Amino acid sequence: MKSRLMASKYQGAVAVLVLLLLLLASCVPLPLDPRWASVSLVDNGQEIFFASHDHVTLIDPVDGSLVELRDSSGNVRVDSETGNALTWRVQIQANPATVFYYQPITIDANTLLLPSFSRRFYEVDVEAARILNPEGRLINADTDTSYIVANVLATDDTLYVPLSEGDVTAVNRDDYSERWKFDTEFGVWAEPLLVDGVLYVTSLDHFLYALDADNGDMLWKIDLQGAVASTPVYADGYLYVGSFGRKLFKIASDGTIAAEFEVKNWVWGSPALASDNMLYVGDASGWVHALDVSGRDMRLVWERQVAERAIRATPLVADDKLVVASRDHNAYWLSRDDGNELFRRELVGEVLADMVVVEPGENVNIPEPYVLISTMANDEALVAFTLESGERRWAYRH
Repeated sequence: MKSRLMASKYQGAVAVLVLLLLLLASCVPLPLDPRWASVSLVDNGQEIFFASHDHVTLIDPVDGSLVELRDSSGNVRVDSETGNALTWRVQIQANPATVFYYQPITIDANTLLLPSFSRRFYEVDVEAARILNPEGRLINADTDTSYIVANVLATDDTLYVPLSEGDVTAVNRDDYSERWKFDTEFGVWAEPLLVDGVLYVTSLDHFLYALDADNGDMLWKIDLQGAVASTPVYADGYLYVGSFGRKLFKIASDGTIAAEFEVKNWVWGSPALASDNMLYVGDASGWVHALDVSGRDMRLVWERQVAERAIRATPLVADDKLVVASRDHNAYWLSRDDGNELFRRELVGEVLADMVVVEPGENVNIPEPYVLISTMANDEALVAFTLESGERRWAYRH
């Protein structure tokens, strides 16, 4: 059934996500509310950018508190009525709500660009936590049934925007005018990847596309035997990507398959590639697969069912350890050598968002690296654990 025929079933922004995920979920149960947050670092890693549903916030990595707003003299700004300190939070009052699930794009030292689910781009004054263009800048105004469902890829002059109804659109950063549009048969649910002037786009129509980034012309496409909802990983002339066809692929830059490996279930997230040519990927049955990808082939080193439910988040490589998080409410620290579990940490909610590591530094006063894990539960929207020993440091609540 073509994606265009499904458009009449959509009843607002959240309904689109629910419907498409349920259509994909014939084999693997997914949450009824498919929202998950985006976690990233801004200001050279000094602050955590957290985007979830109808608001975005900046969080202090030291203790998980909201970043306080300060005036030009460095003094904390306070609410004139309550006397309470003002904190960094951006929310647009609208009905239906304007929702954000994506990483911000830096315009300059004091301005961020926020893509929204409804295809509008909002410019934010960082110092004041204020929307500069409350109406936003709409792209693809000729459609009411296509939404942004993954991170936007930004270059100096172009925004490459993945859209749920089959398109990836390139727009000019200066005025948001369309440069080109490339249509796939179904949706684009992953951030495109740009390598040496070639834009790699995965789609729910089973194909990986290689496009000329300047004009959108297709260079080649390849069938990956199932829907693809993740961004490929690139290294040394090869792309690594998994599909809902229960396979992981190694693809040469000319579009030929160099190797493929069958996993236990859907590959929903991107794999992780370590500097020693070890590739790690989780699947929707909770298995983790470790492969040696040196040379042209992929050789299985170990595989193990780690979790009871799906692993959507990309595994996190940390020296001799591997961290994976699952929909079974657990994060697991594994040995990279053999996949044996070192320890686990229980969480309140399911984990779907990718994990992030924040490092100590001159302006980040933490004693050691923290791994940030976001869950679907408001009580633990974001949790910080020490990367080495898994000690819980703080939890941010919505």
